[in-house]
Amino acid sequence: MVTCETAIRHARPADAAGIAGVHVATWRDTYPGVLPARYLVGLSGRIEARRWRARLGRPVPGCATFVADDPRVGVVGYATCGPSRRPLPVQIDGEVYEIYVDPYAQGRHLGRRLLAAMTDFLLVQRLDSACIRVLRDNPSRWFYRHLNGRLVLEETIRFAGADLVQLTYVWPDLASLRRRVGDPNGGV
Repeated sequence: MVTCETAIRHARPADAAGIAGVHVATWRDTYPGVLPARYLVGLSGRIEARRWRARLGRPVPGCATFVADDPRVGVVGYATCGPSRRPLPVQIDGEVYEIYVDPYAQGRHLGRRLLAAMTDFLLVQRLDSACIRVLRDNPSRWFYRHLNGRLVLEETIRFAGADLVQLTYVWPDLASLRRRVGDPNGGV
């Protein structure tokens, strides 16, 4: 059970296994029927943990990884952000690369709190706008629309041997998004 003491903080290499567990659990919960079953079954917490340990041990300047850390169960969510990785039809300088909250911990505002922490980080980096890319068939895409993300691009991508439709939402004004998501260390 996730408690109200869940803290949002910068990730450390010791969080690698927890992040990997959230990654595997959320992908298997979110993408059946979207991604090939063989891909989802092949996800490995051990391999993901190794990848995350290496990634967190060599941070990239201007990028950040945050975790939602519950004192009773450990990492129950994570998110990453940094500069925008590729051009869009509108000028955007920052990007939310990923936000995942373990299925059993969803509905407790952890996604909002992770997004608030990333928004704070991006603003400190002087990145005043941001985008996020999400699969059209991801049922959580409503979260970005609810937070006034503006759809600017719909494109077909190839991933895991499947053609998938990816949507790109933007927030041209991160300060406005920041006010909307609330306090990263408290309620909404």
